[in-house]
Amino acid sequence: MRTVPPPDPAAHHDFRLLHDMTDLNTELSHYVVRFLDADAGRAEPPTVTYELALADKVAAVAATLRDRAERRHDSGPALRICSAQPE
Repeated sequence: MRTVPPPDPAAHHDFRLLHDMTDLNTELSHYVVRFLDADAGRAEPPTVTYELALADKVAAVAATLRDRAERRHDSGPALRICSAQPE
């Protein structure tokens, strides 16, 4: 019989980081397209408020990534994103 491993808070945070990075990547892509469209005269440029909010999101994800890297440094290179063990 297989046993269910206990909850792993670090794995939860790692998956949350991946989710946040994916969302940020999408938002950055939209920003680049909008910036290029504005440069070509096809759209209004992003507002300063939008750019500041995006910069805050980038900084937050960067801080979380730094925290993970420091946790890996402290735990050794064996720390994995997914904590599930192979069968």
